[in-house]
Amino acid sequence: MDFLTRDINQLPIEVRGERRRVRKRRRKKKGIRSFIFNFILISFIVSTSTLGYAAWRVDKALDHISLKPGYQTEGRSFSYESKHAMEQPNETKSFSVLIMGRDSRPETRTNLTDVMILAAIDPAKKEVSMVSIPRDTKVMVPEVSRELKVNSVFNVGDQLRRKEERLGKIPDTDGPTLAKQTVGRLFKIPIDHYIVVDFNSFVEIVDEIGGITVQVERDLIYNDPTDHTHINLRAGLQQLDGENALDWIRHRHDDRGVDYYSSDFDRNRRQQEAIKAIVQKLAGWSSATRIFDLMDTMAEHIQTDLAKDQIKNLMWSLKSFDLNHLKSIETPHVYWDSHRLQTVIPEEDLSLVHNELNFILNKGKDK
Repeated sequence: MDFLTRDINQLPIEVRGERRRVRKRRRKKKGIRSFIFNFILISFIVSTSTLGYAAWRVDKALDHISLKPGYQTEGRSFSYESKHAMEQPNETKSFSVLIMGRDSRPETRTNLTDVMILAAIDPAKKEVSMVSIPRDTKVMVPEVSRELKVNSVFNVGDQLRRKEERLGKIPDTDGPTLAKQTVGRLFKIPIDHYIVVDFNSFVEIVDEIGGITVQVERDLIYNDPTDHTHINLRAGLQQLDGENALDWIRHRHDDRGVDYYSSDFDRNRRQQEAIKAIVQKLAGWSSATRIFDLMDTMAEHIQTDLAKDQIKNLMWSLKSFDLNHLKSIETPHVYWDSHRLQTVIPEEDLSLVHNELNFILNKGKDK
């Protein structure tokens, strides 16, 4: 009979004591193994629930951000152009996107996209090339048979949509679609997607990430009580909250006279610097809770025709994004025509932008 299986009462006292110690050690080991197993099981359940919760939070936010073609959303325009939105997302395929900052504040009663940036993105190589479009650039819009400032095209598209809806027709255009088509014709680039961000969202997003650090190149001072604009920024490297960051980007006129005005070129440069500062801040984030809060904020103020999977891929790629791969395309020959009161982009600069963006887009076709 085995030492551990014999009747303990038939053994000498010292042997019985040894057997009790062996059994005690076995129970202790079994207890440790049970604890480890339970801990692993509970950790797995918790982590799985957390991942499930994360996926739910992400999907919930993206349901608001990524609009579906063919569905009307109260109070928000969307693109009726479903050709690209219905495609299966390809995380390696290059694509172009028109980013528009929309000023639709009630106090201004405007619907202008004073911020317009055209970008080509290569998700596989994590490369982005972008160009800012001056707001006073004149463009021909065949849909209305006249020339318009580029920042007003979005509003005209929305007016066309509302007119068709009042007549009981299904619109074939809207603000984002007309803006994409117009800018695409300007640079001879097919524009796949759009992102519209309103000014309020910019303020809230910058505040949500804790502000951005930028170099304010000079003092900027301007007050306009009619639309509650009060800009008072001093030169130097500084941390800006949402309101001040918006003031820095939007500064145009100055209380001290025309010599202190900011040109379209000044504002375009600041827009791109702000995007870089935001991306840099997001790349350093490690808190899932803060990311969720940011996504909730974005969901309230951003609209796009990017598919949910495309947005997810772009979000996760931020963690390894190198700012050196974010290229701003310079347009050195752009000038202001004081007679026609418009910004002119000469053909040589239009060709430069076309070639730079097309290089990114064509790389994606070979993948």
